[in-house]
Amino acid sequence: MKTDEMETLQEIQNQFNAVSEKYDRQRRFLIPCFNDFYGAALSISEEVSDVRTILDVGAGTGLMSAFFNEKYPNAQITLVDISSAMLKKAEERFEGNENISFLNADFATVNLPESHYDLVVSGLAIHHLPNELKQQLFGKIMKTLKPGGWFINADQVLGQTELAEKIYTENWKNHVQQNPNLTEEEKQSAFERIKVDIMAPLKLQLEWLESAGLQNANCYYQYYNFVVFAANK
Repeated sequence: MKTDEMETLQEIQNQFNAVSEKYDRQRRFLIPCFNDFYGAALSISEEVSDVRTILDVGAGTGLMSAFFNEKYPNAQITLVDISSAMLKKAEERFEGNENISFLNADFATVNLPESHYDLVVSGLAIHHLPNELKQQLFGKIMKTLKPGGWFINADQVLGQTELAEKIYTENWKNHVQQNPNLTEEEKQSAFERIKVDIMAPLKLQLEWLESAGLQNANCYYQYYNFVVFAANK
């Protein structure tokens, strides 16, 4: 990994360690389409008839895993994240649940077992990676999925054009600024965190999934720059 990429990932880790305590509460107010966003990811997972193993990439405090654990209570779910503080919150969330395991590692470079997971899911995590590492991760995901398994990514993307990106950014910032449930400190913290985002256009990411060997790469939900896209093996 290049030095500047390592520095970027360290900055991301520092930012999210700092907000781990309040992250779940904030996320509901920072995402204008919260229910539909996560709901679409859950709906797509029904394409897998028997979900027994799930990998949550960039799991953070376990919010995405919580939704999937509720839908598939008997599935084994592995949460991987670079932020130890975030994963500690996830461990507290799932305390006593023997179906949940945790891996504190850089999900872009961690070794994953081959043909092991029915589902690989991710929520608002992969857009933090440099584009080269996004492509590398998609290749790892293809290999770790079982035949017939699905990768489902609920994330933020870059506008396809400068105008689209301007509209996306203004819409989100206006939503945050006008939200009475967030303090000024929380709003400013959110605006600081997006400075380390490395979003990529949706179309390009769908192409990367196909290049990695996954099939039927498609966007199933979009609200401005909040998208849910998926592909299967």
